Amino acid sequence: MKRAPARFRGQSAAIPLVIWMVAFSACSAIRTRGTRTGGGPSQVPTSNATNSVWSGVYTLAQAETGEASFTRQCAWCHGHVLEGNEDFCTPPLAGVEFWRRWGGSSVGSLYEKIQTTMPENRAGSLSGDEYAAIVSFLLKANELPAGQQDLPSELSTLNRLTMTNRRPKP
Repeated sequence: MKRAPARFRGQSAAIPLVIWMVAFSACSAIRTRGTRTGGGPSQVPTSNATNSVWSGVYTLAQAETGEASFTRQCAWCHGHVLEGNEDFCTPPLAGVEFWRRWGGSSVGSLYEKIQTTMPENRAGSLSGDEYAAIVSFLLKANELPAGQQDLPSELSTLNRLTMTNRRPKP
């Protein structure tokens, strides 16, 4: 018969189960906090085209730079294809789960969340432009169109851009 790890010897067998349940619940809460309904991008029109991610708020070159930064700084936890990692409690950054969490929020909210929490244990260690490039890569990965100007790193500007998963009316 296998012995319990030293830290659990002499304790009830329920304690490791309780610890696991608390960790699992915390992970679930983190992954679903701020979630919204809805799937990936769609071509169904909504209003307010000028303040939408559908107006081309980043450039392809910026998104390519962001992809390189993402690969160096983020992919180990979030996956090379943005699939997330349940073992690390990291959410997917593309597709339905991304839109559930970020649909209806501002690009500034996404930028600020990444800037203040990532990379883990080194939050805020990248330049504003590098964080903006990573956000641009996420927008591209979620099938939002590129434009003619780089996404800025100024939070006040980013907060005016709405993350909608539906193309606005012209």
